[in-house]
Amino acid sequence: MGTIMVCLAAAILGVDVGWRRLPDGGMEYIIQIEPQTLEALRAGEAIRSDVPAEAGDIRSYRIEVGSKKKLTRDKPAAPRTIPRQKTMANEVLPPAAPQRLAPDPAVKPLRGQPATFVEPSGASPADKPAAQAPAAALPEQPAKPWLALTFALFGLFASLGGNFYLGWIAWDMRKRCQTLLSAV
Repeated sequence: MGTIMVCLAAAILGVDVGWRRLPDGGMEYIIQIEPQTLEALRAGEAIRSDVPAEAGDIRSYRIEVGSKKKLTRDKPAAPRTIPRQKTMANEVLPPAAPQRLAPDPAVKPLRGQPATFVEPSGASPADKPAAQAPAAALPEQPAKPWLALTFALFGLFASLGGNFYLGWIAWDMRKRCQTLLSAV
């Protein structure tokens, strides 16, 4: 009953869901939204989709934009049961520890980045929202120490020039000493 309600609510909002088996095991959860719903997302609306229990072991999700097409809802594979080990005295030992799953190398996690809306490449300027946030509403940026940076750069270049000059003088003095020693 709960799944029917979620699917009904999603259909009203222009969202359809489905799931399919992945080749390496687990399931991929697919969320399909209509282009009109994409406009609502741009305005700040949110889409919520509860994952039904019959979807199985969800390991990835995909969001598609497009018209209504029938999404598949594969049945998940039956969970594997671990047989209990028996000893000589017919004691039942606990099941062996499950193997650790390695993350899928094709999936790249978002590290500290929020999900954002990306403008489609074919959008015309008329489709863009008319009003942007006023500049006064933006948070105040901290002052940047440009004067200190400028003096530090001048000091660096002066130091490099002085070292070059001292090296040049030392090289010239060495040549003079060698000339005097060869004359003797």
